[in-house]
Amino acid sequence: MSKKARTKCLLLLLLFSLYITGCGGISDGEYAASVVMKGGSGRAYIESPCVVTVEKGKAVARLVWSSPNYDYMIVDGTTYYPVNTEGNSVFEVPVKLGKEFPVQADTTVMSTPHLIDYTLLLTLGDNGAEADGKDGGEIDTSIQKTSMDAPDIPGLTYLSTDENAYARCYRIHRYSDDYAVISIEDGRNYLVVPEGAAVPEGGESFIILQKPLDTIYLAASGAMCHFDRLGAIENIALSGIEKDDWYIDSAKEAMGAGTLVYGGKYSAPDYEQIVMMDIDVAIENSMILHTPKVQEKLEKLGIPVFIDRASYEQEPLGRCEWVKVYGVLTGKEDEALADFSEQVQQVSSLEFDENSGKSVVIFSVNSNHQIVTRRTGDYFAKMVELGGGDYLSPVADGGDETAQMTISVEAFYDYAQNADILIYNATIEDTPGSLEELQKTDAVFVDFKAFKEGNVWYTDKSIYQLSDRTGTIINNLYQVIAKGQEETEFFHKLK
Repeated sequence: MSKKARTKCLLLLLLFSLYITGCGGISDGEYAASVVMKGGSGRAYIESPCVVTVEKGKAVARLVWSSPNYDYMIVDGTTYYPVNTEGNSVFEVPVKLGKEFPVQADTTVMSTPHLIDYTLLLTLGDNGAEADGKDGGEIDTSIQKTSMDAPDIPGLTYLSTDENAYARCYRIHRYSDDYAVISIEDGRNYLVVPEGAAVPEGGESFIILQKPLDTIYLAASGAMCHFDRLGAIENIALSGIEKDDWYIDSAKEAMGAGTLVYGGKYSAPDYEQIVMMDIDVAIENSMILHTPKVQEKLEKLGIPVFIDRASYEQEPLGRCEWVKVYGVLTGKEDEALADFSEQVQQVSSLEFDENSGKSVVIFSVNSNHQIVTRRTGDYFAKMVELGGGDYLSPVADGGDETAQMTISVEAFYDYAQNADILIYNATIEDTPGSLEELQKTDAVFVDFKAFKEGNVWYTDKSIYQLSDRTGTIINNLYQVIAKGQEETEFFHKLK
């Protein structure tokens, strides 16, 4: 039996033992969860995201209602009362994560109290950008940032550190004999070892990425666009999302041809396939931190885990600059630099005039008849600003807030009624087919300035998978804001 075959057998035995022991539940800690509520009149809602505390395998959610008029909730036959005395009603109740469950809530807003039936669905990121690439509520996976200075490596000479133009969440350090270290703000250091070279002394303090990295399990769907731009789709063997969920043609084609196959989502990878295909590295996004048992299992199987944190870049072009990281991993650094330079040029070439500076709002209407919008600090809002717009936020000062938020239609009207341009975010909810259909979602839209003037656009659904096109997206926003262009690659006028 060959050495490779013996290694595979040992990994399969380890895999079998892991299946027997199971992967456990969610680790104790505090999480953010998206909330979807069905039932009632549709006027009331629970703020999303909410805080979920997990302790000894049991999850308790802090649910903040849109009204102060709820005096108790019933969950699994137990009655719970508000934990606050002022402001909107707040309850702390046990919840089930990832599956719908019924609750009842008693409201005193009507002439007599009414006990109303609702159905709740709380998910830790499965509907968010970080989970499956869909642009929804982002989970806060905040970390204590650490130094990204070049580490000392015995036997290797430090040469230089690449200069980043916008990205702040990673650094690339160069060493003799073509070794490199990718340092991430979360404290992880990945040592990229050239093909055929040995891991140097002291390498155990790094996460080793041994080239060639040409058999990759890509669970971080947001990184696929970089492999596409680099012409390196062939390096990816397993996809974390299904074929029909891709908007990247080369990924769809590869899955259609069978050269790229579905390997299970980040929280439930197909370990048997991963072992049988000799996966070199699992590229994950930060949602893997909410399923530590999965990361532990991959590492026990000898699969290094690389965590992409591009979505935590404060500057939109910083997300785009992560193409340089994947240039290092695939050996296509010249292509990465050229691609990034092209996207920067898309923004630097813009010329602003008196037609710029129009006020812009990003929104969508969810199934609970609520408005999902973005705070000022969000990357999408920042792209509007870079495209020459004046983004209107539901919060007076967005500060460092980067997540989206859910508000009532009335609250949306209060601050957005006089916006010059409305942009419907079709990556979250399906776009109404026309202005008339948008009006049918709520008659109040006819009173919006942008609606009256016909200045409503919607996003292309592919936009959330294409962070490598950030410069182009910003350029498209400029064409919409400054020029009123009805059709661009990523934005289309609603008529």
